[in-house]
Amino acid sequence: MRFSELQQLEFPIVSQGQQADWQPALAQHLPTSALLTQWLLDPDSLTAKLKRHCQDFSVEVLGQRPGMIRPDEAKWLTESASQGQANATIREVILCCDGKPWVFARSVFPQSALEAAALKLGQLGDKPLGAHLFAQPDLQRSRIEVSTFSAQSRIGVLHQCLGYPAQSLWGRRSCFTAAGQRVLVAEVFIGESIPAQIAATLMQDNTHD
Repeated sequence: MRFSELQQLEFPIVSQGQQADWQPALAQHLPTSALLTQWLLDPDSLTAKLKRHCQDFSVEVLGQRPGMIRPDEAKWLTESASQGQANATIREVILCCDGKPWVFARSVFPQSALEAAALKLGQLGDKPLGAHLFAQPDLQRSRIEVSTFSAQSRIGVLHQCLGYPAQSLWGRRSCFTAAGQRVLVAEVFIGESIPAQIAATLMQDNTHD
């Protein structure tokens, strides 16, 4: 894997200027592929699902530190967008199956969530966030939103820096509530993942039409 290539991309990968077109997961916003849609709308732990598709699951941490989040993210975490931006932590990682990139994941959460003992968000390191969240007995999840990302987007460029051809990509996001805290998690399927391969096929089919 060419993680060394990622040094040319500044953290965070998703910056203030990169607005995704997140939409409710309604039929008109979903891909034509039933299998790709199943991946996007799966309500269970993505970490657990990825582990079932490989022998060796790992997390490559791109960064975790305080930063400014976008208004469309802040609205999930607090009623005040400015308050949501003030003390937000940004965590971006690549989830890998057998050493190959499958998912770019971006999580944002307020300082209070970072300090919540039950969530252990400050101790994650290279451990998957999903394992901590889905272990919470009071976990609740918001509706899922979906979005596509062009080859020219920062995530599209990330995909290419990892050695893959330019293509559009699909992602999803939802807000988790546990231990009285909110964590917004976005996951974009990249690289060797089944959804990314399906997305590439759909793009080729559309080109040939």
